[in-house]
Amino acid sequence: MAIDAHDFSEEMWRYVAQNLQADTVKLMLKSEPDLPFSKRFAIMQIECRRKAKHKIPELLANPRFTFPKAISAEQCTHERVAKFHASLFLASDRVLDMTLGLGVDAYYISQRVNSLCAIELDPDIALAAAHNYDFEVICHDSVEWLKHSKEHFDAIFVDPARRAESGARLYGLSDCAPDVLAHLPLIMAHTRRLLVKASPMIDVAHSVRSLAPHLTDVWAVSVKNECKELLLQLDFSQSCTDVALHAIDFATEVRQFSTTLSSSTSEVSYALPSVGAFLYEPNAAVMKIGAWNALARDFGVCQVAQNSHLFVGEHRCDDFPGRTFIIQEIVPFSSKTAKTLRKRYPQLNIATRNFRLSAEALKKQLKVADGGNLYLFATTLHDGAQVLLITQKP
Repeated sequence: MAIDAHDFSEEMWRYVAQNLQADTVKLMLKSEPDLPFSKRFAIMQIECRRKAKHKIPELLANPRFTFPKAISAEQCTHERVAKFHASLFLASDRVLDMTLGLGVDAYYISQRVNSLCAIELDPDIALAAAHNYDFEVICHDSVEWLKHSKEHFDAIFVDPARRAESGARLYGLSDCAPDVLAHLPLIMAHTRRLLVKASPMIDVAHSVRSLAPHLTDVWAVSVKNECKELLLQLDFSQSCTDVALHAIDFATEVRQFSTTLSSSTSEVSYALPSVGAFLYEPNAAVMKIGAWNALARDFGVCQVAQNSHLFVGEHRCDDFPGRTFIIQEIVPFSSKTAKTLRKRYPQLNIATRNFRLSAEALKKQLKVADGGNLYLFATTLHDGAQVLLITQKP
């Protein structure tokens, strides 16, 4: 829906404030013909605030913060992640954001740097951003704008649109808009440094090959163990022979693990689990960068198998980037052991790693309830044995 000047009126914002707890379906059906603003737009503000209240609470402290589209609340960056993005810029930087969107990233970057200019193609989104923020907003196609601009920036930030006009999700850098790979020469002419926010579904190795030799860093970013994005940094002033890999998870406490692409290709060691040993499950960000060898080396642990992505060690690593468990029992998997297991463990949290059954299928076979203090990891070991590891948190 197009935004109208009346949609920023005091009457509209009072209506939103008064109905924040209302049933929006009933509210929409209620006859209110004399409202001097779009009722649909007001109800969209209410629903978006509910969806985004845990993602951007600081911005929503402004009672007049405006969502231009219903999908904006779903797609916006979590404020903790946006603050991390902003931390990668220098206070003296002059920055261009090529893909403004709701503007969460741009806002936090603008709070850190000397100046920020943001470009947005959609007129309604640009209008809402001009209402929400005090940095410069240009309504234009960012690629076309760069083609005719003589401006130079210390850094450019781009978050390419990852949805087609049909609504289908897009993942590859060359499939998204703008096509960063196709327009790299143009971007290079306007900056020394580029940060690209990409889908968590893209392949890290392919990104390294596509963006060499200017790619310097790759961050896999997760929130509460759900990988949200890959952040790619390019420095056009240098030719890089190695790439720094980072995994960062924003949970109750921030966990970060860093290594390099070259050091992550060293030989890996395997070990069989034992009762009383510690079992380590990497978080989603670490799983994305896949630096298993570097992880094992840095924390003194061993993989249980090449594709199981579980690690074991005799000593506890409090700073391991993931979850830690103590192995209580190791049960060889068979239909007979499954029957005996359910009698002893009526309630389990079940996960499978490199195992022939899914977690749901295994739960049905074991006939155990979800939950409790025990965690079962069904996995395949380096010697090919399939086992059930009964564990608990230390």
